[in-house]
Amino acid sequence: MTTQIAIRLDDRELAALDAEVAEGRAANRSAAVRHGIARLQRDQRYRSEEATLIDLARRGEPIYPDLEGALDLPHPALD
Repeated sequence: MTTQIAIRLDDRELAALDAEVAEGRAANRSAAVRHGIARLQRDQRYRSEEATLIDLARRGEPIYPDLEGALDLPHPALD
């Protein structure tokens, strides 16, 4: 489902959207806005994951327990 919304942009914000379209990074203004929202969502996920990792580190728990010992594997010598 999609919902249409109306927003107000100042001249600089609109120019930034139009530049994304003109430079081929977005098909149209709507796509440029969706790209911006996707980046915002990614940032939100990263902040949430970062908070979880910080909490684990503060409690002294392994952050990636499935990788424990991965660096202890034998590696061939580099010439």
